[in-house]
Amino acid sequence: MARLCNKTQILKVRSYLNRAEYLVDKLGIVPRLPYLYTFDTLGLALVSKVLALSKACVKLVALNFPDEAFGLSRSIVECATILRYLTAEPAVQDRRSRDFAKFAMADKAFWAHYALKHSIGTDKEFEIRRYMEQEGIVADTKPARRHWSDEEGFVWKASLLDHPLDGTRTEMHRKAEYAVNYYYASQFVHCSSLAIDSYCPDEATPFCVAPSSGLRKTGNSTLFAVTVSAHSSIGYALFGMNIDFPHKLNASCQRTLEILV
Repeated sequence: MARLCNKTQILKVRSYLNRAEYLVDKLGIVPRLPYLYTFDTLGLALVSKVLALSKACVKLVALNFPDEAFGLSRSIVECATILRYLTAEPAVQDRRSRDFAKFAMADKAFWAHYALKHSIGTDKEFEIRRYMEQEGIVADTKPARRHWSDEEGFVWKASLLDHPLDGTRTEMHRKAEYAVNYYYASQFVHCSSLAIDSYCPDEATPFCVAPSSGLRKTGNSTLFAVTVSAHSSIGYALFGMNIDFPHKLNASCQRTLEILV
């Protein structure tokens, strides 16, 4: 049976997330016109996504699904990394934000290709082609295979970028954070050997479907990744909109991390 995380730790992280949501809402941010200030819409959408994912992860840990929560936590790290990349160089923030937004067309092009393949010679094909013409979509699967930033190994490269908010965090710190919060969590996303170790059946014993044995003790790792990445995401988003970060949230995050160590 998986080892449950300390209830105090779970409650503290949940409290931090509620505090973060309250303080962000209290700022009363009104996003500017998206076609002029694309980052406002993207940054705030990513903050909402991060907090939703964070709550889901904490819920999974509380319900004794730590390995599954850890895999999901990687999505929070990815959101934080996207925000880091978008805001690392203010001079190109608008261009990078537009690149991110425009990549939605690659997804439409991907599905248009397969929709046409299965609709040749039908009334549906006419409808699809009319929609494609209206939206400026060219059926093609290739654009969707590349990353929106055109960077190979995006998370690694974005993690190593210098950022104005890094403060005393060195490249060594960022590499260590990448190793634990992204690389290690990726093993649970892709269900590699590490991810199934906690589910291996006992030898010479009739098999029964069983919960995680807790071998990897991923619950605490999840709570730590959630706290760090959620805090970073909010910081990057506010920085990108030139909004001061709530100092009360820094103190709350620090107190939460001290309990998790």
